Amino acid sequence: MPYPIPQTILSMNMFPAGSRVFFYDSTGQLVRGVVESTTRMADGTQMVIIRRDNGGIMTLP
Repeated sequence: MPYPIPQTILSMNMFPAGSRVFFYDSTGQLVRGVVESTTRMADGTQMVIIRRDNGGIMTLP
């Protein structure tokens, strides 16, 4: 039986707006950007909206 996740953990935001982030895209290129905002889906997945330094906005889980 899975244990319930305390609501305090669900409300924590590991990526506050304005945070500098980086990740590798599917071609292995480093992508840098700034967190614009975050949202949480009904299943608890946190979605992060990132403004890339080279232009454009993307959303990552």
